[in-house]
Amino acid sequence: MSKVILYIASSIDGFIARGNGSLDWLDNLPNPDNIDHGYNELLADIDTIIMGRKTYDILIGFGIDWPYTNKKTYIVSRNSELTISTPNTFLVNNELNTFTHQIKLSNSKNCWLVGGGELIHFYLNNNLVDKMIISIAPVVLGEGIPLFVGKSLPSNWMLVDVEKFNTGIVNLTYNKN
Repeated sequence: MSKVILYIASSIDGFIARGNGSLDWLDNLPNPDNIDHGYNELLADIDTIIMGRKTYDILIGFGIDWPYTNKKTYIVSRNSELTISTPNTFLVNNELNTFTHQIKLSNSKNCWLVGGGELIHFYLNNNLVDKMIISIAPVVLGEGIPLFVGKSLPSNWMLVDVEKFNTGIVNLTYNKN
């Protein structure tokens, strides 16, 4: 059975984006050696991407070619009329628990839960996340979209890896207990 992996960057103070969804703080981090912080390793281990509609809109707004054409991407939205403009991308607006269990049973590789905050909150509170890789960036934003929105149900995680990069980013990898 495949796993749902949350792989996401966060500021030191726990924000995944500015209030307007901007990720400029990540783009502004010095990275002269073009370190990918485990991104390519993650991509090699997944065949499915699950993301929220707001995150999808932000990625589309970058004005680049869709980087995930060789992965099935599911956009979670309450809007059943949402127009999907990227290849191999599908809308999901039905029962997420059933959908996720079906994906986990049918996939040959793992699923990447991209975000955003509301979707992460739902997945955590419904015990659908198996692993978390949180890249802590050496930035304090002060405000923005929190990594964990609302009240999360208690859960236990085991720290299985810590990876430090020359960029100042630290990847913390947790498996569900």
